[in-house]
Amino acid sequence: MVVFKMPSMMKIGSPVLRVRNIDKVLAFYEKSLGLQVSSRYHRYHTDDGNGDLACELDVKHKSSLSINCPLLIIQHDPYAKNVSQNSAGLFHFAILVPDRKSLASTYLAVRNSGVRYDGFADHLVSESLYLRDPENNGIEIYRDRPNIEWPRDIEGHIMMDTLPLDLNSLVSEELDKEERKNTEAFPTGARIGHIHLKVTNLERSIKFYHEKLGLDITLDWSTMGAAFLSAGGYHHHIGINTWNSLGGKIHTHGEVGLEYFTIIVPDRSSINAIKSNIYDPVSSQRQKKQMVDKNQFFVFDPDGIQIVIKSE
Repeated sequence: MVVFKMPSMMKIGSPVLRVRNIDKVLAFYEKSLGLQVSSRYHRYHTDDGNGDLACELDVKHKSSLSINCPLLIIQHDPYAKNVSQNSAGLFHFAILVPDRKSLASTYLAVRNSGVRYDGFADHLVSESLYLRDPENNGIEIYRDRPNIEWPRDIEGHIMMDTLPLDLNSLVSEELDKEERKNTEAFPTGARIGHIHLKVTNLERSIKFYHEKLGLDITLDWSTMGAAFLSAGGYHHHIGINTWNSLGGKIHTHGEVGLEYFTIIVPDRSSINAIKSNIYDPVSSQRQKKQMVDKNQFFVFDPDGIQIVIKSE
């Protein structure tokens, strides 16, 4: 029985990526996706004061979807370790746009920049575009259908699927001729909507995100190697799968790819409640030492994926 439930107003905040070639990656996000660097700084982590560059990126336009954190953070590490194909880590981070017209404009703008998409999907609750950055980090760009349109089974559970997305319909229904000539990525703002992870043991990860973090299981596709969890009735804030990582290698510090991702909760009392649910006699000494900031702390999931939990 789950004692703690994640606050319904939680949000997924910035994913942080460790990259080897920051110039190439920055060029992709700035030129191809139309993001802009909002902050640059060096992470000083050595005695001589040297540190690798970190950059925060955001969309040009803010909207009601925006929260007080950058869309994405990338950290330069030219010596980052390789990861194997079956390693736990990032499957994709998902950028949520406010409406269908924004998705259509973003689709054309990114396509016209020369990016090659991995695929497209209609998930019943959402419509999605899929692509990868130069260091193979997966990206989803999507829009939600109004939740009143989300299909549900006879017991009221949200139903999802992966169906073809009609791109011609998306563009023709949302953009007029002039708008198709002057497209812009994320024209009305965007934020991170969810994060999808590769894990090595699905049952173990479901237990952690459900029992320790208090997320509801919205869709259990265990027979197909995946599960989706959320707070507040959303279709999913966290996706997990073992499609390429079943029984594989756990994530270790210093690898290319996902460094950590962020969960943002409304207030300090939420932080304390989550802490109390995770902090128990069998917690590792590492976790105990990390739970010191009153407004945030970080934990590791069963695959060594770091999560920063902070209050707004």
